[in-house]
Amino acid sequence: MQRRTASGGGFSALILVILALGGFGVFVYTNASPAPTLRVIVPTVAESTLEENSWESILDAGFGSDSTPLPTVAIPTMGFAPPTLAFDGAGFTPFAAAAVPQAETAVAFSAGATPTQPPSSPTLNAVPLATAQPVTQQYVTQPPSEWNPPPLIPPLSRDVLGRDHYWFVRPVDSNANNAGLFYYPYGSDGPDDLWRIHAGIDMPNPIGETVRAAGSGIVVWSADGLRTQGGSFQDTYSYGNVVVIRHDFGFDGRPLFTLYAHLSAVLVVPNQTVRAGDAIGLVGNTGRVTGPHVHFEVRMGDRSTLASGDVPSYGNTFNPILWMVPYVGTGIIAGRVTDINGDLVMDVDVTIREVARGLVIDTTSTYIYRDTGVDVNADPNWDENFVAADIPIGRYDVIANVGGDRLIQRVTVIEGTTTFIELSLQDSTPTP
Repeated sequence: MQRRTASGGGFSALILVILALGGFGVFVYTNASPAPTLRVIVPTVAESTLEENSWESILDAGFGSDSTPLPTVAIPTMGFAPPTLAFDGAGFTPFAAAAVPQAETAVAFSAGATPTQPPSSPTLNAVPLATAQPVTQQYVTQPPSEWNPPPLIPPLSRDVLGRDHYWFVRPVDSNANNAGLFYYPYGSDGPDDLWRIHAGIDMPNPIGETVRAAGSGIVVWSADGLRTQGGSFQDTYSYGNVVVIRHDFGFDGRPLFTLYAHLSAVLVVPNQTVRAGDAIGLVGNTGRVTGPHVHFEVRMGDRSTLASGDVPSYGNTFNPILWMVPYVGTGIIAGRVTDINGDLVMDVDVTIREVARGLVIDTTSTYIYRDTGVDVNADPNWDENFVAADIPIGRYDVIANVGGDRLIQRVTVIEGTTTFIELSLQDSTPTP
């Protein structure tokens, strides 16, 4: 019994050993086999068809070509030149300056403007007001605090009906002040209705700022206001030192002149030929002024003036704003204000208000006529009685109050052109 028991236990142990060795062998064989090849699958992405500047392809495809076009204004493509005048110099005698002593009197400074009251007839020994600073020491002491916008390039006439005549450059550089005083525009009598009717525009600047010819031509006057046999320049000493240029182009066969007054120094002589932009003088406060500035006028003679060479009289001025190029990005608003009978309304404030922001951009006034023979004149093309200068392009309401009635019309200003408007009680519905 004991021998069978021992024999059966040995057989079981042997089987266990064999199984253990077999399992160990399978384990060793499995770990010794080479590892299967690893496959990496990378997802593919289709190449983008978008272009960096896809708006270009949209435009190339003609997108929007069938939409309603914006309104445009036909602009002449041919180069414009003002008409020239045939003049052979026969019978032409420019003014000559006679050397006479000149006293100097200091004038207190304030915002520059031309005479504060109508000039009286001077005597032959009248002494013009002048700056107390000698010409040799005149200079601009400080650089300008800001620049004016650049002006457009003359000659300029973009009006489709040919009514514009922006032929003159501005007589002062853009790094100084080359805009007129807003409170003393052409044809007005000043802020308190005490000044004489303004026959030009005033550009206040420090004494010594350069004044330039507005156009090409010949100098027909260059002296102070008393250096003539008659005692003063066209019977008024208010202008102080004056330069007058007769231009080599005209309007409708009539000669054009520009006048520069109150100069501290004159840099040209009679009969001298000048080009647009040439230095002709320095800003001053000679004559009757309230501060240093240049007074700028545009005068037009008749056909008899063309032969005689005489400077047109004080009553032959026209608004310089309609002859001098506007700033880049701006235009001009000109118009008429009339009453119920269609008569011009004088000395009425005209307000220019921007539509988008509701801001008042400019205020001017209508011309004043005194029936004295030396009145200001409406432009031969526009027949206006007010002008607002250098209005930025955009939409505006033009507003005037006539006898308690408020007249208003909306206009669009286009660069380099005159926008004309008429405010009349005849064809408007006034509102209180």
